[in-house]
Amino acid sequence: MGLASHALSETQRKRLARQRILIVHAALLLALLVVVARLLELQILKGDDYRSQAQSQHFGGVVLPAKRGVIYSMNSKTGEESILATNTTLDMVYVDPLITDRPTYVAAELAHLFVTPDFHALCGAGKKECPTELAEFYADSFDPLERVAHLQSGALLEPLTGGLPDVSPENIPDIEDIRTAFSRDIEKRISEKRVTFVPLVYGATKVQMQAVKDLSLDGVYVVEESKIIFADPEEISSTKIASMARDLEPYIDMDDTVIRRLLRSKPLRYVPIMRKLPPELSLKVRELKLQSAQDTNELRADAPTREAALKINDPMRSIALIPEHWRYYPDGKVASHVVGFLNSQQEAQYGIERTFNQELRGQEGRISTMSDPQGGQILTSNQTIVDAKDGDNLTLTIDRFVQKKVEEIMDEAVKRFEAEAGQAIIMDPFTGRIIAMVNAPTFDSNNFGAVYSKEPWYLDEGKQNEIVVEIYHPITNQFVVKMYLKDVYSEEGRAELSEKTYEALQEIEKMYDLEDIMRYYIYIGENNRREIFPTDRPDFWLRFSNNIGVGAYLNRNIQQIYEPGSVFKPITMSIAIDQGEVSPEDTYMDTGTVEVDEYKIKNALNAHYGEVTMTNCLEFSINTCMTSVSMKLGKKLFHRMIERFGFGKITTIELEDELPGEILPWKKWSQALLATSAYGQGISATPLQVITAWSALANGGKLIRPTIVDHVTKSDGTKISTKPFVVDQVITEETSDTISAMLVSVVNNGFGRSAGVEGYSIAGKTGTSQMAGPGGQYEVGTGSSITSFAGFAPANHAKFVMLVKFDRPKATGIEFGSNSAAPVFGDIARFLFSYYGIPPRGE
Repeated sequence: MGLASHALSETQRKRLARQRILIVHAALLLALLVVVARLLELQILKGDDYRSQAQSQHFGGVVLPAKRGVIYSMNSKTGEESILATNTTLDMVYVDPLITDRPTYVAAELAHLFVTPDFHALCGAGKKECPTELAEFYADSFDPLERVAHLQSGALLEPLTGGLPDVSPENIPDIEDIRTAFSRDIEKRISEKRVTFVPLVYGATKVQMQAVKDLSLDGVYVVEESKIIFADPEEISSTKIASMARDLEPYIDMDDTVIRRLLRSKPLRYVPIMRKLPPELSLKVRELKLQSAQDTNELRADAPTREAALKINDPMRSIALIPEHWRYYPDGKVASHVVGFLNSQQEAQYGIERTFNQELRGQEGRISTMSDPQGGQILTSNQTIVDAKDGDNLTLTIDRFVQKKVEEIMDEAVKRFEAEAGQAIIMDPFTGRIIAMVNAPTFDSNNFGAVYSKEPWYLDEGKQNEIVVEIYHPITNQFVVKMYLKDVYSEEGRAELSEKTYEALQEIEKMYDLEDIMRYYIYIGENNRREIFPTDRPDFWLRFSNNIGVGAYLNRNIQQIYEPGSVFKPITMSIAIDQGEVSPEDTYMDTGTVEVDEYKIKNALNAHYGEVTMTNCLEFSINTCMTSVSMKLGKKLFHRMIERFGFGKITTIELEDELPGEILPWKKWSQALLATSAYGQGISATPLQVITAWSALANGGKLIRPTIVDHVTKSDGTKISTKPFVVDQVITEETSDTISAMLVSVVNNGFGRSAGVEGYSIAGKTGTSQMAGPGGQYEVGTGSSITSFAGFAPANHAKFVMLVKFDRPKATGIEFGSNSAAPVFGDIARFLFSYYGIPPRGE
């Protein structure tokens, strides 16, 4: 029994051993299959992704920046070029806090170096050349309300007149006080060795702030006054980062992987101190570092032991200079609307800079190398070099000298006429070249943020009750309500709202403080308004110094449409003459108001002129007469010819965001619209479209495509020139001569007299139109009109065609084109005659 039992036990053990081996083999096979599957995933399914990641880790390189192209203007007399936009390289100085042993000393040295007497004088005078990093230390001296602080307790018996007092020198801090303040600011920033402030949300809503507060996360803070949610990574445990990111993700509109990266602790290695250092200051920084290094070496040499010498560090070793490339505009304001600018992130904004950004910026190059695991470069045969391709240079048709002079004239006129804005365009009618394209007010491309500058405005109690607010939803930008400020928080005021508006307002209040999203306005006249901004004092508000704020960026010559008014009458008349419907000597009996489709058509000031010729019709801008002309043409023909003159479609000038204007299809025209279109009402156009059409009147009837680019010079030197392009022959040369003679009579004998220049033949026409309001109605009252004058000279062979236009002039006595735009046209024409050396008749 014992032997049999023992033998059976041995058999069982062998069977068990075989089973174990099978299990181990199965496990190994399973593991092998997992490895194979993973290899398939890595090499086949995701091979390209991981290969590119590996290459990115081992293949590094150096980016070779491309030089942005230069923008030039061209003198229309000599063909000489001058720079409108170029590049400059200036240093930025920064400090590495991690290796800053003596922050107080470093900060004091830098403050003494950078707060120079020259900078102090510039900043103390409020000049734009004051460095941004220093401007904040002078800000209190330029607080608009500081200039009215002497009005104790807000008691003001009468409105301020004649402007506000300038900042007095007594209010400017001493240079040593500025240095001390700047030094303390630097010291505070470079004393931190780790990143302790990471913004997560700016402009947080009430809901966001409350939700984050309810999470009670260590190291995450909510500042309700500033509406900021931020994190301090140094207070956050690394083991909690993933869960915190998941908790925060629903409330801060940020992916949790991004949040995790932001919450991780990291050293602070970079604190910028000042950008755009003048070359002489960069040199002084280098001299400071060199002297400090020499002093440190001397101290080390005098150290008693090697160990002691190694403990002596250069206090200035944490200071570094980095060259930065900046766009520079030698004449910052000249043609700024045409040129545009690069913002602080070096992104192209507006004008030629944006339209031709792809061509101007070029293509950066790269030196590709391999790197070892420590990041060091490995020289191999695989190293490749792709040269940078510099951007193209652009030469504009703009004549810098003419542009600058016309800007000066228009800027002064806008102020004198109390207009919202003004525009002027000067074109060569035979080539389409834009010699000047002016907007007033203008802005400085080097200091583009100045459009936000504000000044105080006193409002008595009565005016305060007239403040109107508009509220738009901050996310959808959907209009919510427009009401008086005094009614926003009152039960009586809200009771006037519709149920839908009331509920929408309540919903918004749950997320936002209304004062943070309301926009405030004061109306000047029935429709003209000015945006204002609240202060701590109820009687003093702020308004934009330029009246229109960021509206100054708008190139209204192409980006704003208007009803051209009476400057359109010569277009209508030329069409009728060309079609054989009228001649200059044909007569019309003007007996006063004409009714068309129950629409009453009147002349300016309700005047009527009796029997008049077609020339008289233009001379005295007779609306009723023009109505008879368009009626002879009919809807279909008149509409087709208006389109042929370029209205209702963009001109394709080399600038972005050009508007096409608006012309209804002729089948939708009423008889009233046919009548009013004759004098430029009921259709809309840009100033550029108007002057382009006028060029056809001046040049023998050819519609020329306008251009603002003379040529492009490629990086290899190849030049691509813009050739004149005739879009259409819209009227005959004979008709062109006829309408020119009629327009000369307008200036010599009609309402255009104030545009005349003694000794010169000028063809032109005044224009006055009302601002179109909602619902097809027109604005009335002060500041509700647009005044203009279009013309060309010399009339027999025009050197230039020009349009001058003012938006919403409010000064007394300038409500018509004849007493505002026409005399300004004359001033500019007088300058152009002198500039081009055009002699008077008979000389």
